Amino acid sequence: MKNKILLVLGILIFSIGNVFAAECKWMQCPEPYDLSNGVSRFVSVASGSNFLASRVAESILKKEISKTVDGKLSVGISSYSLMDLKKGIFKSLSIKGKNIVVEDVYFTSLNIQTLCDFNYIAQIDTKNPVIKEDMPLAFSVVMSEDDINKTMLGAGYKKVLDDLNMLGSSLGVFKITSSQIKIKDNKFYYILKVAIPFVRNIQNIVITSDLKVSRGQIDLTNTKLVNNNMLIDLKQLDKVINYINPLDFSLNILENKHADLTVQNIKIQDNKIYANGLIVVPKE
Repeated sequence: MKNKILLVLGILIFSIGNVFAAECKWMQCPEPYDLSNGVSRFVSVASGSNFLASRVAESILKKEISKTVDGKLSVGISSYSLMDLKKGIFKSLSIKGKNIVVEDVYFTSLNIQTLCDFNYIAQIDTKNPVIKEDMPLAFSVVMSEDDINKTMLGAGYKKVLDDLNMLGSSLGVFKITSSQIKIKDNKFYYILKVAIPFVRNIQNIVITSDLKVSRGQIDLTNTKLVNNNMLIDLKQLDKVINYINPLDFSLNILENKHADLTVQNIKIQDNKIYANGLIVVPKE
């Protein structure tokens, strides 16, 4: 099967691009159109060609995603008919992954599911797909302490720290030499080692923060010092911690110039972080 229209969805979701923060709004699902006639759809289902075409499309999409995503993946596609699938029209698509790694970002699990029962990606050529209708997708992720700490060792997160340290150094204030998180008794702890001018020893800062969703993003709030041997402006510390927030950084992997992401819920349960929300790929 040479049709590669459905590969685009995987590329849109998982590729890294310039991130544009935007508040996603719910769009109403479109009524189906441009479908093959009822007889063709019936024959496609009865003959089994629709089933076979869906399985082939799943295999192609899984192979394409696996080029940039490590982990155990499963892909499910539900289509109207073989002819419709060739045009880029399908009912639904789901992507489920365990132990996922995307560009040095780690997830225990990652699930994505289309929300409308009519999705349309027309293909002008192999490099220029056209999203004919807004495509809302539900996502959910699970992140462990180990996942987040591995992510924080990656080049992408290191650049975030380097940018902050450059600003701190220019102001003669501080330099973060290392950072990691700890999740214990369903509480989120941030552990920083900080070099401060005119202070001989590296300072250990241990803080705890609450997790909440604000304007579609994960915020670390109500920051408190666990070690009380330092005088720190907690309001300013809130700003610093959210600048280097590893949770928001991790979820930005799902958002790029083709897709907007809104986090809707977040919680800590069994010492793991659970988050879910909405991704919208806008029509062109």
